[in-house]
Amino acid sequence: MDKKINLTNEELEKLALFLQKKIGICLESAKLQRFKRKIEDILIMRGIENFNAFYHQLRFACDKDLIQDLINAVTVNETYFWREYDQFLTLVQEVLPLYLHKGVTPRVRILVSPCSSGEELYSIMLAILQEADLLNHLNIEMVGIDIDSSMIEKAKKGLYTKRSVEKLPKELLENYFTKVGSFYQIDHSLRENAQFLQANIFDPNLPKKLGSFDIIFSRNMLIYFNKEDKQRCYKVFHKLLKENAYLFLGHADANEIDKKLFLPLKSGFHLFKAL
Repeated sequence: MDKKINLTNEELEKLALFLQKKIGICLESAKLQRFKRKIEDILIMRGIENFNAFYHQLRFACDKDLIQDLINAVTVNETYFWREYDQFLTLVQEVLPLYLHKGVTPRVRILVSPCSSGEELYSIMLAILQEADLLNHLNIEMVGIDIDSSMIEKAKKGLYTKRSVEKLPKELLENYFTKVGSFYQIDHSLRENAQFLQANIFDPNLPKKLGSFDIIFSRNMLIYFNKEDKQRCYKVFHKLLKENAYLFLGHADANEIDKKLFLPLKSGFHLFKAL
């Protein structure tokens, strides 16, 4: 087999349409070019000779492993600990205290979607660890989902670069991480109390698989969706949230949110309440 694969713009556009229908991500021409080499590498590694054979396996043979390889190649997972920290502060100082008087050690379920390689979910856990009252009186369950299976595996390992942890306070880094070569691994006690699952937010069975949540964090995912898919995603979040539950969005994710489903609570912090 000739190891040189050079996908045309037309072929890349066809893949973009497939991905939009499959997972809702909209890839513009510039973004397609950014991932072109990674997609071509998939064909080479899989021994697929041309685009037509590749597309047939995706579209008609429904090769789940191949589809996952393609998804992993085009999803962007740029994150780090303590990113947009003000939202974590709002969570532990204003939102979670609302659950303290709802019963004896009530269970509070928090979903992070997408969770990428785990930095955001673990950041939430670290923020909660600083609040003794919350730890003593709440049973907090953390769940992270991401469509990129390789990110889920990284999140489970909890192994991070120096750049990823550089914004963390020194005491948190010393108390909850172990140096492993040039990396930092988050403590086993946190890893074993975090649940990470590979999932598509548009999976119609997702609410049944995950159950309902008190709080959802979703930052920097909706910016990749078109208007129609954004609305679909807001409806999915609404189904996943309990009545009067809370939704945290990223700064670029809250545009066109359905005000019939969510009530804005805190200007500038992109915090919403499910109606």
